[in-house]
Amino acid sequence: MTAVLDQVKDVAYAAVGVNLLVTDAIVGRELPTPEFVGEHTAIARKQANEALAGFRARTEPQAVKFEGRFPEQVAEAMATNRTKAWDFIGIDAPKAKVAAKKAPATKTAKKTAAKKA
Repeated sequence: MTAVLDQVKDVAYAAVGVNLLVTDAIVGRELPTPEFVGEHTAIARKQANEALAGFRARTEPQAVKFEGRFPEQVAEAMATNRTKAWDFIGIDAPKAKVAAKKAPATKTAKKTAAKKA
């Protein structure tokens, strides 16, 4: 049961932290908090940064694929605005990953390639 409570606490910190990060970005500075919640807001901001960085890292490749379906001008506008939104909140772009190795061909793919040749 303590594992569940820890997860709930982490989610609550991350949710509050996201609100704090967005509010800070809108105001243009880190808002002061009362002394008795200072430690909690620091934890919330840290967990929100980690959660949003992970979220951006997971969604960025899909967003790029999605943009590929649109005309070039629209895709560029989408990419620019997406980047501006993340930068506004202060979440860095994910580091580029090394190209994934090509999966070995299946038997069906080998047979199809052999028939074409």
